[in-house]
Amino acid sequence: MYPFIELFGIQISMTGIGILLGIITFVITCYQLCKKNHQDFFRLFSWLPLFLILSYLLGRYTSFVLDSWNILPGGRNDIIKILSPHNFDFHYVGLMVAALLSLGYFFSSIKRTENKKIWADIFFSGICNALIILGIFLTLGDSVIGKATDSIFAIKSLHPESELTKFNGVYPVGIFLSIWALFAHILITLLKIIFKKNGLGMLWFILLIILVNICFLYQNYPRYGLISLWGISLDVKQYFSFFVVLWCIFVAYKWSKKRFY
Repeated sequence: MYPFIELFGIQISMTGIGILLGIITFVITCYQLCKKNHQDFFRLFSWLPLFLILSYLLGRYTSFVLDSWNILPGGRNDIIKILSPHNFDFHYVGLMVAALLSLGYFFSSIKRTENKKIWADIFFSGICNALIILGIFLTLGDSVIGKATDSIFAIKSLHPESELTKFNGVYPVGIFLSIWALFAHILITLLKIIFKKNGLGMLWFILLIILVNICFLYQNYPRYGLISLWGISLDVKQYFSFFVVLWCIFVAYKWSKKRFY
C-alpha cells in the first residue's frame, strides 16, 4: 500500500517500523503489568533476546524450507537467503515454534504456578497490544497482502512501487488483525472484571490464535498441504495452530492441578 518511507535518501520499510514499534509496545505493556502484579520485569530481558533470535531464524528457515523443499541449505547463497530479512518473509509456523520453545523455557524458570499464570496474562496483553500496532503497519507494507476484492473493505495502493498496484483492491488483512487483537483484549478485560478471574492467559491465547487464523482466510499467500473443509481452505498454518491450541489446553490443565507449586 505504502511500503516504505524515505529518510535522508534511505528507504525504511513500513513492515520493519511496525515490527520495531510492536516490540516496544510489548515491552512497555509488560513493564506496566509487571509493576501492577509485583513481578520481576527484568526476568523478561533474560527471555526476550531468545524469543527474538529464535523467531527470526526459525521464521526465515521455515520460509526457506517451504519455498525450496530443501531441509538443509545448499551452500553460501542459501545461508545468506535464510539470514537475510528479505521482504520480512517470516513464516507463521516458524514464529509459532519459536514462541513455544521460548515460552517453555521462560515458564520452566518460574517455580510458582501462580506466578506462571500471572505471566501468561501479562504476555497475552502485551501480544495483543503489539498486534494492534503491527497490523496497521502490515497494512501499509507489502509483506502481508490480502486476497483481491472489490468489496467496500478493499484498499488500494498509495505508492507506485507497492505490490498492490497489481490488484484493483485487496482485503486489509493487517487492519483485520488489529481489530481482532483489540476485540480479544477488550473482551478478556471485560470478562476479568465481570467474573473477577485472572490467571487464564493460556486459554485466552486460544481465542487469539483462532482470530488470527480467521485473518489468514483473507490473506493472499502460498498455501502448503491445502485441503478444503466445509468450503474453508486449510493449510499448514491452520494445522500447526491446532497443535498450539492443544498445547495451550494441556498447559492450562497442568497448571490447574497445581495450586501453588
